[in-house]
Amino acid sequence: MPSPSHPLYLQIAEALTRRLDSGEWPTGTRLPPVRQLALKYGVNNLTALHAYRWLEEQRRVVARARSGFFAAAPVFPLSGEQTEVLPSPSTWVHIDDRVANLLSLSSSALNVQLHMADADQSLYPATELARRLQHKLQRDPALLGAYLPLQAEKQLKAEMLKLSASYQLSLNPDQILMTNGSTEAIQLALRCLTKPGDVVAVETPVYFGLLQSLESLRLKVLEIPCTPQHGISLEALEFAMRHGPAISCLVVVPNFQNPTGALMPEENKKRLLGLAREHHFPIIEDDVFGDLYYGEERPVPLKAWDRDGSVIYCSSFTKSFAPALRLGWSSGGKYHKQLERLKVSNSYVTSALIQATMGDCLSSGLYARQVERMRLHLSQQSGKLRDSILASFPHGTTVTEPQGGMLLWVECPEGVNSLALLEQALAHSISFAPGPVFSAEARFSRCLRMNVGHPWTDKMANAIQQLGRMASAQLSSS
Repeated sequence: MPSPSHPLYLQIAEALTRRLDSGEWPTGTRLPPVRQLALKYGVNNLTALHAYRWLEEQRRVVARARSGFFAAAPVFPLSGEQTEVLPSPSTWVHIDDRVANLLSLSSSALNVQLHMADADQSLYPATELARRLQHKLQRDPALLGAYLPLQAEKQLKAEMLKLSASYQLSLNPDQILMTNGSTEAIQLALRCLTKPGDVVAVETPVYFGLLQSLESLRLKVLEIPCTPQHGISLEALEFAMRHGPAISCLVVVPNFQNPTGALMPEENKKRLLGLAREHHFPIIEDDVFGDLYYGEERPVPLKAWDRDGSVIYCSSFTKSFAPALRLGWSSGGKYHKQLERLKVSNSYVTSALIQATMGDCLSSGLYARQVERMRLHLSQQSGKLRDSILASFPHGTTVTEPQGGMLLWVECPEGVNSLALLEQALAHSISFAPGPVFSAEARFSRCLRMNVGHPWTDKMANAIQQLGRMASAQLSSS
């Protein structure tokens, strides 16, 4: 709380700012009326109004005629630079350090690793893939060269067209760009659509790898609330478009969002494209988890309804087939030629050997068989992990029930701190991803993301019970 020497209106404004920062009032939320605010703080209406007007100058709230004040969509720089939008944007100065510490856990000898979005090695076709890679190289050593031979390129593109058609995408060979994983695809799209200092809209909570990419490109981030039931909030997005800063693009994961696992309903996908046309912003669609659906049908990408080429579609075989291959792809619509030029300057080419082998894996049906097997395992493991969390964690804990992907988003009761919980968990050789790494703000402190990609074992069950006991202990001591 500010010093008593601060004017009363500023004390109230800073108290409201903390509640906005905590996520209590998401973008677009109507704030307490002036009269109610005055009663709460024991001041006159003019002082309460002065507090709101100060927040309006800081672009933290928006006034709407005859409706009152609403939470605005703040812009958060992902570097330590000051901006005119927020005087003290200090929440993510060390994002790379925090994420690096989390990623370093993968190389440690932890008994139960739940912090990454990957599957156990037993779920990938490692032996078969190694055999195919070896056979391919023996038959055609030229694949160690820089360029993919024309015949192999034609085969791969033909298979990619079949695959994308099964997603209801209507593409031609010239609209497919192979990349080094989806990370390169998304970074190329960001480079294509933005320049340093631009604002990029993202879902919140948001995958920390995207925050790293935005930070490295010196971009600002506009966080739009995302719910596990419907994905990105279209109401909040529209509010931000009308009252917030201009954005250069939106990055969205409509199918099994990371970290919430949200699947955006088809009607919402169509409405999102309508908003993009109305407000003239392009969309980068990350569909890396789309093939890992649990139901009967694969969800349709946004790109399927893109009629003006404003959606840059990005996907990958990394999660569904073979993480070490780092093979992704992109279809850039009206930006595709620019992406191709940026690809040359970024990494020049993608491994010819990897591309040729992937073409064989697609044409032989190996990929289709692999993802069907993985979907079954992930669906079963997701249910078991979810049931165990609900049984072991404190009363009031909620866990998402995704329809695909490999992630669960856990929200604990007030009083649980996931960063402190992780520190305790590491002492017991258990890891997970704490909520604060999924935002540019100080949000989601009582949330955590868990990976369902590992087989359910007694060791896993014991680890979840241990986490639940430690979370309950936190509540008891708070």
